[in-house]
Amino acid sequence: MVARKLGLEPDPPAPTLVVMLYLEAFYSLSRSRGNNGYGPLPLSINEISAWHRFTGSPLEPDALLYVAQQLDEAYLTWAANKR
Repeated sequence: MVARKLGLEPDPPAPTLVVMLYLEAFYSLSRSRGNNGYGPLPLSINEISAWHRFTGSPLEPDALLYVAQQLDEAYLTWAANKR
């Protein structure tokens, strides 16, 4: 990070309400994910859809699916590299 090399502390922007809603959705979904003994399993479309219906989330279903899958892919990559 350039800021750290210059001895500065980075000051990230505060997330917007929409970003917070997506993150809360992903955290909630991620807590219920399965594990096959080799690592975490990906979230399924059915799990994401059921979570959306159950919570009455104001997020658009297709946008939630896209964002949750993108976050999930990043998480699974991180988890695989951590092993």
